[in-house]
Amino acid sequence: MKKVLVTLVVISALMLGPAVGPAAAQNARALLQAADSAVGASKVNSIQYTGTGRIAYLGQNFTTADDWPRVDLKTWSQTIDYSGKSAKEEMVRVQGNNPPRGGGAGFPITGEQRSTTLVSGNYAWNLNAQGQPQAQNDQAEVRQFMISVSPHGFIKAAMADPNATITDREFIGAGRTLRVVGFTTMGKYRATGEFNAQNMLERVVTWIPSPVMGDMQVEIRYTDWKDIGNGIKAPFHIHMHQGDHPLVRGMNFMDVQASDVKANVESASLTVPDAVRSAAAPRVNIQTTKLAEGVWLIAGGSHNSVAVEFKDFAAIIEAPLDDARTNAVIAETKRLIPGKTIRYVVNTHHHWDHSGGLRAASAEGATIVTNELNKNFYERVQLVPQPRTLSSDRLSQFPFATTGPGPGKLETYRERHAISDGDQSIISYHVDGFNHAGDMAIVYLPKSKILINADMGPPAPGTPVANVSPNSVSLYNNIKRLKLDVSQHVPIHGNPSSNADFESTVGPAAARTRPAGPEGN
Repeated sequence: MKKVLVTLVVISALMLGPAVGPAAAQNARALLQAADSAVGASKVNSIQYTGTGRIAYLGQNFTTADDWPRVDLKTWSQTIDYSGKSAKEEMVRVQGNNPPRGGGAGFPITGEQRSTTLVSGNYAWNLNAQGQPQAQNDQAEVRQFMISVSPHGFIKAAMADPNATITDREFIGAGRTLRVVGFTTMGKYRATGEFNAQNMLERVVTWIPSPVMGDMQVEIRYTDWKDIGNGIKAPFHIHMHQGDHPLVRGMNFMDVQASDVKANVESASLTVPDAVRSAAAPRVNIQTTKLAEGVWLIAGGSHNSVAVEFKDFAAIIEAPLDDARTNAVIAETKRLIPGKTIRYVVNTHHHWDHSGGLRAASAEGATIVTNELNKNFYERVQLVPQPRTLSSDRLSQFPFATTGPGPGKLETYRERHAISDGDQSIISYHVDGFNHAGDMAIVYLPKSKILINADMGPPAPGTPVANVSPNSVSLYNNIKRLKLDVSQHVPIHGNPSSNADFESTVGPAAARTRPAGPEGN
């Protein structure tokens, strides 16, 4: 009996994981003090990194099986003021020799693309092209947390947590053991850091909230530590992953090589602009326009949706951004089409700004229509109903039992998918020859001759031929290939316009870029 009891105690201890009592906290603190001595974290009030490297467009890969599309960082700098709880990151992006496959604002880049992001306390903002502050206060919490997982910030934040834990992690193949410290900050954010035998922080693993991934894993590797004076060391090479998951490991987000690192810089403190302090909290705005009988444009934000009425049910085209936006679209659809179940939600493509609301659609019980390329990721990663601890959503609050009946299913297709009741129809067509997204669909309503597209224009009437984007030319070519009779274009971004304007603006550009030979004449 005694043997059995001992065995059960050992098994229970293994299941509970590393000890979290006073001894564990004391051991964690001893290691953190040794790490502080090794790199001088307590001496760092502020720090500034400058360098070059690469950065990616999160959630904008060509297919769900690809890495993020990346560009070069011509210049990069990050300034952190630990005492002031503020940070500023500046970068100049260029396309470089990176393949122009995938999406993202302004991708692929022509010339240079500049960005400046800032946080101070509970306020966050970006600077636009004119240097004017644009409030991003809903991003302040995550930006503030990222200060806590910076090289010296990790040691500071972990030492501030009296319940920090420690365990050993043995890498058998490499023949080395790392000490792993875990801590919680800001009431909910958990981070772990791996320290080597020299007490240098090698890697941080943590999680931040994402509408698509839920608790999204972030991995940051700090290497090439160098002495920068006054007993302070800093890593000159930083490599970051964001969005790693079991289907595709190694989603590379950033890789920078510092050319210079300065501690305790004079220009680190930030002043929050008045426009940012007084900015109202972001709200979901809904503006509805009737496009045709039984068809409504649901606009009011950066991304549109379209509601379509059938005899016995309703459908929505595009569930964008996040839970809040798509729940508002669902509520508006129910108001416009009362008493009819939302049976389908049609997804144009997988990019996160266009699929971030699919979990809300799934919670509604709708069948999601999407390209077959997305089936594995949607079913096994995005739509799984496990809890989301950092930012809950409707599906995590009201999950379906995995034993069934489950959430609304997926209906996938390769080239074409149709929803019809004999009168109203929604037809999704796969877009050929499009570098933006391998799963892209255009959605056609034959009864009203409406064509809905995402990220393909159309450009404003009268746009010079040289300024017409390849995306709009691709839309034009696919309309001709499919022989679609279009009267009105309804973009997910922007306002509806006539096909006559589209033809007159994009037609000449398409003719100029059409290949020679029988196919192009």
